[in-house]
Amino acid sequence: MRNIDKLFFRVKKISDWIEIAIKYMASLLIFLCAVCVFFQVVNRYILVKQTLFPWKSVPWTDEMSKLLMVILAFLCMGVCYKHGELSRADMVYSKLSGWKKKALYYIEFVCIVIFLVAAIIYGIKFANANKIFRTESLFIPGNVLYSIPVVGFILMLFNALVEFLGVISGNVEPFESVEKPEVEEE
Repeated sequence: MRNIDKLFFRVKKISDWIEIAIKYMASLLIFLCAVCVFFQVVNRYILVKQTLFPWKSVPWTDEMSKLLMVILAFLCMGVCYKHGELSRADMVYSKLSGWKKKALYYIEFVCIVIFLVAAIIYGIKFANANKIFRTESLFIPGNVLYSIPVVGFILMLFNALVEFLGVISGNVEPFESVEKPEVEEE
């Protein structure tokens, strides 16, 4: 068990570093999305409608803001899993204790891993099948566009494995997040 403890804490440290990087990327993505939307609003409703500029609306800002939100959602999916912020029906496992709770956790873990591995495999196949596709305004290749969910699923699978190592090492309770939320005292 001692080796599993060491492995868990090493992998958890990697997970923590990835989480910090994702938080900075998420901040940048939100900022860029806000800039795109602000530019679109100013361009469409002030510059084009109120003046006699010869250009029309700039369509790439709409596409860019949507793409940034999709990237944001899939990047943050793994962090949400790590903190236990994804939806989960806890009516069953909150009533269980001991080996029953662990058995249910292992069954759930196997189902999650099967789903994520299948999503990664078929996501890669789907992304490769759409190499010819390009987005309308930004001309982003389809394989780049459709690989975004694959990255999110890989991050989620990594955090699921970290949680699993924590459970089998005894450092994390089944159905509890790896990162326990801080409770503010009133």
